[in-house]
Amino acid sequence: MNLETKEMTMNCPKCNGLMYMERLSDFFIIFHAWKCINCGIVVDKTIQDNRAKSTASV
Repeated sequence: MNLETKEMTMNCPKCNGLMYMERLSDFFIIFHAWKCINCGIVVDKTIQDNRAKSTASV
């Protein structure tokens, strides 16, 4: 799963449903993340990096 691509849809890693890019904000920070239409899971660059680090240490 690569969040840097120009693709605007992808499959959910949890339920294999359709995901789309959504603009989110956290008070002062505006960022984009993938959100699943079926289960609602949100995956952004930080989540992706942390999962990669945790699986690499195992």
